[in-house]
Amino acid sequence: MGNLLLKDLQREIEAGSVIAIVGVGVSIAATNNKPAASWQGLLHHGVDHCCELKQLTGVNDKWAKRVHAEIKSGDLDDMLSAAEKISVKLGAPNGGEYSRWLRETIRELKAERRDVLEALRDLKVALATTNYDGLIEEVAGLPAVTWMDSAKVERVLRGDEPGVLHLHGYWERPQSVILGIRSYEKALGDAHAQAMQRAIRSLKTLLFVGCADGLQDPNFGALLEWSAKVFAGAEYRHFLLTRESEVVKLQRQHPPEQRIFVLSYGKDFGDLAPFLRGLRAPPSVPNQSSQSTPPA
Repeated sequence: MGNLLLKDLQREIEAGSVIAIVGVGVSIAATNNKPAASWQGLLHHGVDHCCELKQLTGVNDKWAKRVHAEIKSGDLDDMLSAAEKISVKLGAPNGGEYSRWLRETIRELKAERRDVLEALRDLKVALATTNYDGLIEEVAGLPAVTWMDSAKVERVLRGDEPGVLHLHGYWERPQSVILGIRSYEKALGDAHAQAMQRAIRSLKTLLFVGCADGLQDPNFGALLEWSAKVFAGAEYRHFLLTRESEVVKLQRQHPPEQRIFVLSYGKDFGDLAPFLRGLRAPPSVPNQSSQSTPPA
């Protein structure tokens, strides 16, 4: 880890200035690729779940085929449209079927592969996530704090309380889950939530782990657009970790004014946990030659 960027990141971690933003890639790996751990997988499950509830108005094979196609397209607008359709059919954000669906899918996700989550815990940095699950909480033993818990968010950011910030909501509080278009609009229109995200961007060094293309969503997109205008000339750097083969592509998505630097953690996901462990420098050992001679 001899290059300039890695040394800078290590210094920021040692100074307590870093907040790790944990994305869906970490949940997918931790659950051994359970479909509901990814946004696309969860949406596909949502379509099938709607079809199993025969009494839902307008839900039929044609509807399911159309919504599945939107999800498979990979186009963000299409996927948000699909998420909104599922949300409406299940009565989000307050409907019983919606909350039960979240509970029966996301709550059941367990950390079967814990190495990355443990490495993040042991970095001793502030933790936030765009995921709806409680995998970090399971491993780190911390409570979940959603973007709607305004007072708790402030206490966690100040270090007065422990917690994992769920920037896109937590399954146990369905009203906080940002899934479709209306929920994104609600979050973007929440003055406190947006102010807290801007405060994090302003005062912390962001370390994106398992996010990659997830930074293109409307919530982070708005934050990055704002930060590019405000902090284009800032000295402080922010970091996005990805596999070696993705570095060039992802760096193109983040122009210089965003101050996001893409770093490789290795050739495949298995290299991420050792990389994270290496970010925290080992305790310094006193130089024996400089110690005073003990009294006789």
